[in-house]
Amino acid sequence: MNRHLKILMILHMPWNRNLGGPRVQLELAEEFQAMGHHVEKFDICDAFPQTQSSRLAEFIHPSFAAKAKAFVQANADNFDIIDAHQGNLPFSKQELGFHGLLVARSVGLHAFSEEFAKLERTKWSLKPKGNPIANWWRYWRRRRERPNDLRSFKTCDLINLPNHDELAYVRDTFGLGDKSVVFPFGLSQQRQQAFAQAVQPPSVRLPKKQVVFIGYWTPRKGSRDWAEIITRTKERVPEARFLFLGTGMSGPEVLEDLNIQADNWIKIIPGYDSNELPGLLSGATVGAFPSYMEGFGFAVLEKIATGLPTVAYDIPGPREMLRPIDKSLMVPVGNVKAFTKKLIELLQLDESSYTKLSQKCLEVAATFFWPIIAKQHLEIYSEHLQK
Repeated sequence: MNRHLKILMILHMPWNRNLGGPRVQLELAEEFQAMGHHVEKFDICDAFPQTQSSRLAEFIHPSFAAKAKAFVQANADNFDIIDAHQGNLPFSKQELGFHGLLVARSVGLHAFSEEFAKLERTKWSLKPKGNPIANWWRYWRRRRERPNDLRSFKTCDLINLPNHDELAYVRDTFGLGDKSVVFPFGLSQQRQQAFAQAVQPPSVRLPKKQVVFIGYWTPRKGSRDWAEIITRTKERVPEARFLFLGTGMSGPEVLEDLNIQADNWIKIIPGYDSNELPGLLSGATVGAFPSYMEGFGFAVLEKIATGLPTVAYDIPGPREMLRPIDKSLMVPVGNVKAFTKKLIELLQLDESSYTKLSQKCLEVAATFFWPIIAKQHLEIYSEHLQK
């Protein structure tokens, strides 16, 4: 591709590498720029630079979509491609005054989030926390903006999805499969090298018996299942240790939620810089990811990129990575008994079996490589742009 493209990334979140949603477009943008293309972004902080840190902001400012529309209308001629999150630009190209390629991107289909919200209410009978008025406002606003998701899919030229389950849903439910493509997430060359360098030999990892989880401490990520997972695992493997990374909650809060006393076999790190992760994973033995819903699952990719066999619920996203390694790493959603059984099996592997499985993890992780994925993006984008 000889032509230098001008690309605009639009997202209703902060442009921050430490957040999963923005990280996709941010790291793709870096790859596009390395290929010689020009990339700009319009995020929530650009839309609301004065009020974005205020708790009152969401009550008084207009929708992000309205701000994004105004920005595109003022700058439409400056870009060949607009890559926007689902719902961010629910307008026709005629309304926007844009003549290039308009892409709607999912990093986790909102329809799947709504399905999990129903499960959350029935499985755990959870009630929203915080101010009831603020909760009602968020609920009302989300209800009002929900049609934007589908409209942004209908008005765009191309729908970018992170897994094949979402493709099936968009095809069968929305009837928009013909203009949908699947692109997984990936790791940069530097990132993959950092994880590879953090890999320790099985002779070091196996004796540590450490189980590692990456993710916020929420029911969607499996927080309600962890107490039973820990109890069952410790019954069979008393020396097992647990490491929780990026919980977003303090150690005492997580321990209280688990009803566990502080001890040296459990460590909780509420937050960390993205560059610290390879070192944090280097001493672990296996990964665990009892998440109920994902778009893709960076947490799984990062674990297998460090050679960590990882157990997860059989959900969209993680299955794109774990099935090519070993289908038995995926267990039925919510089946804590099966999840723990597999976790114990991995902790008790002999060195030869662990080595083979760890090597397979590294091989599969290497296929999720941003430079290749970015090139594939631009090949498809350019093909559609010419149309």
